[in-house]
Amino acid sequence: MGKHGISLKGTVDFAGASALLADLVKSFGEKTVCLQKGDEFCTLKPGEAISFEIEAELKKNRQKLVIELSWLEEAPAQAAQDIKITSVEPEPLPEPELPAAVEAVPEAVAEAAPCLTVPEAAKKDDEAASGKKSKK
Repeated sequence: MGKHGISLKGTVDFAGASALLADLVKSFGEKTVCLQKGDEFCTLKPGEAISFEIEAELKKNRQKLVIELSWLEEAPAQAAQDIKITSVEPEPLPEPELPAAVEAVPEAVAEAAPCLTVPEAAKKDDEAASGKKSKK
């Protein structure tokens, strides 16, 4: 089968867009999607394994939803994992709680490494060597 296609573009109101999507879903469910514009048409027959890509984008006052479906005439199906499409936003995930041992790490490091603090006399020596004056 050679390459053949059709492109449908335009602007419709929300009800018109919803009707187009409903027609697409119905046709897809019947495993025959025929897109027609005048005398031109392209008929697709979805296979069992459907590859898909769905993109959602918000930019200032423009919102965009792109849906791409593709398939081979004969290809094995694979399960799509962790994918949901709903009209409800998910609840935010709770912040994970750190174990007490992890929270105590900075204190334990400070106690175990007192040599990491620089004595005032050494700071003054460093400032004098670099020509800077102490700010106190």
